[in-house]
Amino acid sequence: MTNQESNQQQYPQNYPPYEDEINLIDYLRVLWKWKWLIVVGTIICAVAASVISLQMPKIYKITTVIEPGIAGIKDDGDFMYIDSVANISGKINGDVYSKRIQKTLNLDPLKTEVKFKSGVVKKANLIKVTSQWEEGGTDLGMKVTGQLVQLLSNDYEKIVKQRKGDYDKQIFTKQNGTKKLEARRESLKKTLKNIRQRIHKLEKQVDDIKNNTGDMITQRNLLLKKYKAETEMPLLLYSTTIQQNISYFNQINNQIYNFKEKEEGAQQEIKNLEKDINTAEAGITALKAKKGLIGNIKVIQEPEVSLHPVKPKKKQIVLLTTVVALFMAVFLAFFIEYIKNASKPSSANKRT
Repeated sequence: MTNQESNQQQYPQNYPPYEDEINLIDYLRVLWKWKWLIVVGTIICAVAASVISLQMPKIYKITTVIEPGIAGIKDDGDFMYIDSVANISGKINGDVYSKRIQKTLNLDPLKTEVKFKSGVVKKANLIKVTSQWEEGGTDLGMKVTGQLVQLLSNDYEKIVKQRKGDYDKQIFTKQNGTKKLEARRESLKKTLKNIRQRIHKLEKQVDDIKNNTGDMITQRNLLLKKYKAETEMPLLLYSTTIQQNISYFNQINNQIYNFKEKEEGAQQEIKNLEKDINTAEAGITALKAKKGLIGNIKVIQEPEVSLHPVKPKKKQIVLLTTVVALFMAVFLAFFIEYIKNASKPSSANKRT
C-alpha cells in the first residue's frame, strides 16, 4: 500500500486539509472582533465591584493578648500554669464563651454575633484573641472582649484560690514552727541569764573564800612565830577552818565549772535555734514570694481597635473582579463566535 493510498483511506475525499488546526492569528482575530465586548464588559464589572465595595460596611478588628495564670513553680524553676495556652485557645475558638457573653450582656443572638478567633503566639506562652466588628460597633466589641477576659478569670479563680490556700497552709505551719523555736530561744536566753548571774555570785564567793583563807593563813603564821607550842589549840582551829575553806572553794569551783558547761550548751543551742529560725524565715519568705507569683488570667495587651478597617479589601475585590470579568468576557467572545460559526451551513452543504 502506497502513501497516497494510505492518505486516501485515512481522510475522506472531500476533507479539507488542516481544517482542525487553529492558528494563533485566528484567536487574535476573534479577540479583535469582540474587543469592545471584552473591554466594556470588564470595565462595567470593575466599576460595579468598586461601587459595591464602597457600599459595604467597614469592618474593624479588636485585638487583645492574654497570658494564662501562674499556678506555681516547678522543681526546675519553670512556671506552672493553671492551664495550657492550647487548651484556652481551643475553648475560645470553640465558642465556649460566646453564648455566655450574649447572655451576660443581654445581646440578641440574631442581631449581634459574638465570634472570636484566637491563636498561640509563637515562642511565647501567650494567646492572641481577635474579633471583627462593623464601624459603629467597636465600643460593643471592646465591651464583649473585656467580658471574655472576665469570664476566663472567673473560670480559673477557683484554681487560683486553691493554690494560694495551699501556700497559706505551708506558711502557717512554718510560722507556728518558727514561733516555737523563738519561744525556746527566749526561754534559753532567760536560763542563760540566770546561769551567768549564778556564776557571778559563785565567783564572788570564791573571791571571798580566797581572801578569808589568806587572812587566816596569815594569822596562823603569826601565831606560830609568836606563841609556838602554847597555841596548839588555836592553830588547830585555824588549820581546820582553812581546810574547810579549801574544800568549800573546790566545791564552788566545781559548781562554776558545771554552770559554765551549761552556759556553753545554752549558747550553742541558742545559735542552733537562730540558724533554724533564719532557715524557717527564709522558707516563709520563699513561700510568700511563690504565693505572690500565683495569679489569674493576665492581660498583656489591653483590647485595642485597629486604626484602619480590615474589611472590605477594596483593591483586592476590584482587582479580582476585573481579572475574572476579563476571563469571562474572553470566554463569552469565543463562545459567541463558536455559536455563530456553528449556525452557518457547511461548505459541503453549499456545494450540494
